[in-house]
Amino acid sequence: MRIIPILCPSDLGRSDRGNPTSTGLRGAPDVLLDLLEEQGVRFGRPVALTVPVLGEPDDEFSPLKFDELLKTAALQLASAVADINADANFPLILGGDHTAMFGHLLGHSERHPQGIGLAVLADPSGDLGFPGRPVYEDRKRLGSDPEVTETGNAASMVLAGVLRHFPAGSAMAECLKASALDPSHTSVVGLRGLETAQLKSLERKLPIELWRMERLELDGEQAYRSMLERHLAKGPIALSIDVRGIDPGLLAAVNQPVPDGLDWSFIKRSLEQCLPHVDRILGLDICEFDPSEDTVHSVGQVRLAETIAPFLRKITR
Repeated sequence: MRIIPILCPSDLGRSDRGNPTSTGLRGAPDVLLDLLEEQGVRFGRPVALTVPVLGEPDDEFSPLKFDELLKTAALQLASAVADINADANFPLILGGDHTAMFGHLLGHSERHPQGIGLAVLADPSGDLGFPGRPVYEDRKRLGSDPEVTETGNAASMVLAGVLRHFPAGSAMAECLKASALDPSHTSVVGLRGLETAQLKSLERKLPIELWRMERLELDGEQAYRSMLERHLAKGPIALSIDVRGIDPGLLAAVNQPVPDGLDWSFIKRSLEQCLPHVDRILGLDICEFDPSEDTVHSVGQVRLAETIAPFLRKITR
């Protein structure tokens, strides 16, 4: 088995993507690849994907920005993942924003239509929003009305999307019907920040495991490890790391950082816990890394590679 990097510079999850200087997400895949190679990870030939060209800008009150472009990007990535699966290799998706999860899960769903799991090993927001009228800074409405979204940006909706909870009528809702993600085999850790009515609504409906930082502190890491072990043992499972889930004091190379996150040792232990189940691990995506936001010394970038590289080196032995 070889690790095949997919360079996926998606920035479709945010409505500012029309301004090339507004984000460093497009350059992130190449930087991550170089950092991991410097840590001794050996890769097969990378697959480089393109960013769909922006057409007319969406209306500011569009419930899902860049709907058709997202579908194009998701299907392109899903095809690349399916091809790597067909060769019995391991896809490593080095992405921009978290919309890479759309194509990642769709690609595996083609081979495992009976159902797959997902372990998000770091994510500060949960991404359980779904398309609705944007209300932007209206915190009161966001906290009380499950039919509205903050911006209409897809980066906050990826988990709801792959769980097939987009309302009918969008290109992505139709596309994501093919997702085989099993909510009872899905977990997210590291949540913090604003709890919207949308997130609470889906949390009540779906049997997913959402581990906020408060729960992790109260129940203890061992309780999380026991849950993750059950999920890893259950069947085929994909992994995802949204690096915004790491404490920004440790990793500054993120756009829109959220304070009080996970530390390096937690990420390392989580990846090590996956190794005994490597035959069930379908792939890994690493997203929301933005080197343009880092400090001049780039210490966090190197530490990120040092944390992930041992897992990648071991899965190919």
